[in-house]
Amino acid sequence: MTHWKRTFVSAFVAQVCSIIGFAFAFPFVPFFIRDLGIEGKADQAFWAGAIMSAAGITLALFAPVWGALADRYGRKAMVVRSMIGGFFVLMLMSFVQNVGQLFVCRLLQGAFTGTISASVALVASVVPQRRGGFALGMMQAGVYVGMCLGPLAGGLAADYFGYRWAFRIGAVIILLGGVVAYFGTRENFTPPPSEPGGSARKNVMDILAAPGFLAAVFVLFAVRFSNSTASPAFPLIIQDLVGDIKRLNSVTGSVIASAALVGAISAAVLGHAGDRWGHKRILITCALCASVASLGHLFVQNLPQLYAVRILFGLAVAGMMPAANASIQRTTRGSNVGRAYGIATSLSILGFAFGPFTGGWIAQNWGLRAPFLVTCTGQIIVALVVVLFIREHKNSAQNVGSEIT
Repeated sequence: MTHWKRTFVSAFVAQVCSIIGFAFAFPFVPFFIRDLGIEGKADQAFWAGAIMSAAGITLALFAPVWGALADRYGRKAMVVRSMIGGFFVLMLMSFVQNVGQLFVCRLLQGAFTGTISASVALVASVVPQRRGGFALGMMQAGVYVGMCLGPLAGGLAADYFGYRWAFRIGAVIILLGGVVAYFGTRENFTPPPSEPGGSARKNVMDILAAPGFLAAVFVLFAVRFSNSTASPAFPLIIQDLVGDIKRLNSVTGSVIASAALVGAISAAVLGHAGDRWGHKRILITCALCASVASLGHLFVQNLPQLYAVRILFGLAVAGMMPAANASIQRTTRGSNVGRAYGIATSLSILGFAFGPFTGGWIAQNWGLRAPFLVTCTGQIIVALVVVLFIREHKNSAQNVGSEIT
């Protein structure tokens, strides 16, 4: 295997491990909140939204710092750092006694983790641009593979051993991902010379001024906002459909996993397709399909119907993140790639910061399914922004033909 392929494969495996670890318990936060003393589905949805948003707030604040450090000290170091941070934070969560302590732990998670953005920056820095869409699509597929396996295994662990052990097992899996990243990835990183006064600011301004950069960041923001809006209420919707059955966590995990499984396939296929057909087309098509699937959640009456609309939603949304990330890669100079993804993460992760809180508040006041109207609207706005502001980057026939070599 060539240098970049070996690093890509190791980063992919580490990414899968980190997402499995985080997904081992987080889909069941609304139920865990009930164990911490919060009664009533409306209040559980509100607190779940606040707790899910907490990590997004601190991640938005710290992402530019970690991005700048990645450009100064290497992207591999940031991947390993983020996974060690995830291990310690999840361990702390397994010992919390009230929602306030869980909220603080989520703030710490956002400040010291950020495994996805760190891994994406590492891969983007070593992968040739002609393979960028494919590689970044596979990294997004890794997220969905983790989101498939994590809730499935985590639901079983929560049913048999309790939520606290689900956090602890997830922490160990994240640590294993850090070990894979440390020993498996290689980065021929040469620290850049010290920047003269004003140079760092100029680099930031160059990144922001790059054609299509802010539009791609907005797409990431809108996707994260609209996708996370329904997260606090979604497990409670499943509970309404199936009742308070004995294996509620396992059923919830299987619904989430079904969308994640097709999302993994979709991200890999559409990431590759974006290199051939254009990432702009992929973004528009996926956004429109996701809006239709979001609207479908308002009308489901049973579990099979929920599986159907969730799978369609997973297929559509999975193709959007790698296309937007590939657009950022193609507008950024190699020496600034870590800083560019740090800025993109900082701005776009605000969607994840505000989405769950907004969705929890909407669910508390207007019903558990109301957040899906916001999701539908958000995806339509994404399609409009892409049409108006994203520029297409077309590969040469030679590069397209070499995609499979």
